This record gives sequence, structure tokens and C-alpha cells, in this order.
Amino acid sequence: MLLIIVGTGSNISLFNTGSAQRETLGDPIFVEKGGDTVKRELGPNRTEYTFTSSGMLNGNIKYNKKGEYISVSKGNNVTFDQGKGVISTKDGSESANYTFIEVGNGTDYHGASVYSTNSTGKLSFLNNIVVIFKGGYDENGNYALKKWYWK
Repeated sequence: MLLIIVGTGSNISLFNTGSAQRETLGDPIFVEKGGDTVKRELGPNRTEYTFTSSGMLNGNIKYNKKGEYISVSKGNNVTFDQGKGVISTKDGSESANYTFIEVGNGTDYHGASVYSTNSTGKLSFLNNIVVIFKGGYDENGNYALKKWYWK
């Protein structure tokens, strides 16, 4: 199966053995803003970043997030990024871990995250789910991001 995210709306196209389907993602479950906090060059075309963000989950759960990723430049302003992070409720009572991959072009990026948690409360639904996302950077290096649950 090949996943292609196109346009500025919330539709995706799935291609499976030659037949195309149109899937509607609906409302995003994550809406957040943040920025990279530390940048460290690891070698030619490899950079490590740390980041922090905050946002709203399912329209009613405020959260903070932090993590790190390695970005590999592929030339022509294209990067492949792989990382991990932790999302926590604003009060710090619950958390979930996640890993992600993404492809970027300098200002926009798209990818997927996989979550896991031992939470039995309001973050429990994040255990073993996959989300797809898209986001963009502004001129100051801050980003805005939306994530959709991939059923």
C-alpha cells in the first residue's frame, strides 16, 4: 500500500494493487505548535534536533510534548527525519511515548507516528495507534502541526 498526502485539505489517497480509494480523515486529533530547541550537526548531511510543543488532543485535552530527531539531507532541500518523543497531559499525570518518520522540503513536512502508553486514563486510547501528520515551519523555525488517527 502506498500513502500519498496531497493538497491542503484533509483527504488522502490510498493505492492498493492498482485500485485507488479516497479516504476522508475527518478532524485532526492533535493540533499543536512548537519549535526546535537545540540543533547539533552530526556530520555531512546529518543534524540532530530537540523540540518542544504544546497543543490540544481530541479538542479537550491540553498537552505538552518534547522529543528529538535526526534529519538527513537528501539534496534539493529534501530531508528524511526519524525521531521519538513523549507527550504528557498539562498536569503531568499521564504520558505516552511515540516514534515517527517524516519527509520535509524545508517549509512543509509529512509523516507518521506510532504511540504507546501504559496510561489507563484519558491518554489510554493512544496505545498502539498510528497517526499521519502534516505541518509547516515559519520563517523563525516555529512549526504548526496537525495529526489524524489512521484507522
